[in-house]
Amino acid sequence: MSTMPPPATNGKPKKAGTRASEPPKKRARLDDGMHVAIENPCADESTSLEVDIMILDYLAYQTICACIASRKPEDSTAISLSHNLAILETFLPLFKHKHPGYAFDPELRFRVLLLKLVSLYTQRLTRNTSTLPPGALKQLRDANRARAEEWMDATASPGFVLDIPSDAMPTTEDLERNRAEVLHRLNIPAEDEAYEDAHYGTPSGVSLLDLLPLIVQVSAATIAMIEESGLTEQWMHMAAELMLQAVLEQYLICGAKDGVALNQAFAWGLKVQAESMEVDGEAHDEKAKDEVDFMFTDAVYETEVEGWADIKRSYMAELLPSVDEEQAKSSKDSSSTPSSDDGSGRTPSAVDAVSRLEMAAARHPLDKFEANVLGFLDALSKSIPVPVLVQLENGQLNDMTRQETQEFVRSCGFSVARFYDEIEGLKRATG
Repeated sequence: MSTMPPPATNGKPKKAGTRASEPPKKRARLDDGMHVAIENPCADESTSLEVDIMILDYLAYQTICACIASRKPEDSTAISLSHNLAILETFLPLFKHKHPGYAFDPELRFRVLLLKLVSLYTQRLTRNTSTLPPGALKQLRDANRARAEEWMDATASPGFVLDIPSDAMPTTEDLERNRAEVLHRLNIPAEDEAYEDAHYGTPSGVSLLDLLPLIVQVSAATIAMIEESGLTEQWMHMAAELMLQAVLEQYLICGAKDGVALNQAFAWGLKVQAESMEVDGEAHDEKAKDEVDFMFTDAVYETEVEGWADIKRSYMAELLPSVDEEQAKSSKDSSSTPSSDDGSGRTPSAVDAVSRLEMAAARHPLDKFEANVLGFLDALSKSIPVPVLVQLENGQLNDMTRQETQEFVRSCGFSVARFYDEIEGLKRATG
């Protein structure tokens, strides 16, 4: 499901980026017997950096593919997820240690950011090696809450109240049943809630609300690479439904007890309305927009992109009482307190609030939405050219003949035969 056009790039291998503190060194040849490995201390630094970048790009790509394939039981050619995660978790710290201060180019930055999103999103339903430790998860949630509050302050948003009285909150048994139903719909083995293996929907699990900022950030990074493109209506509907699903999950699965989730989930849009001011006769923006602001900005009118506010409002309306309901509630509040007439012991307003959530969940089946998000992530993974090493696996780089490809390998200082042996070994390790 492609919601954004791919960046305009020819997929040719690019030279490695440079450190901010020193210029790149001239590339030198390696000996024919030299191994392609990050631990090799003998290679010229610039050549070694290029090789390590190619390996990191390859591992990130393979792991993204493995994560997506892990959520598709019908995919019999799935790459080993555990092997890829283990290799990447070993390689990435070594890369950072060996090349401190290296700044990724836009495409590699995008791939690594997408890897973080895909691994957390696809593996969020079970406890595994991708599960964030409690401290990291708390930092993520604190940062997300601060972001939402900042956005609401900047846009003077009054916020909304999702009025669910305490007597209407789902019981522990309700939450367990809802979690089991979600896992069943998504083809994940049910957890034993009575023991410590319960993970999805508990405070230790990553929720959709936790991942919303990362999904928006990855989308914004895509738009920033394309520049001349903007948000599509398809993306806006997917993003707004993701916000709705995040709210439903918080109340029906995680057991949220206040209205924070609603406001945090929908606090997205153009944060800063760019205002011009005259300084020495020249107009200047009051504040530079970041990538997310850029994504939500109409390129012509410098206002929020048309349609986003209406689409977001339409999904939010499914969770909030209508004007008629508010007027009816106000009328009831001014008279005597009504007694419950459904035998549940809950007030009619409580029943209405919970019913709205349940009806919204029925209108937006999570399994169908999950398939759409996986399709979106898969499309993002294909929106930039495959890594150089993947191209070399096929014996030919994009826009090069096989002979030109071999000449490129030699120009990097490698024996062609040795280089392909190394690629085959890397492929076996991640396959």
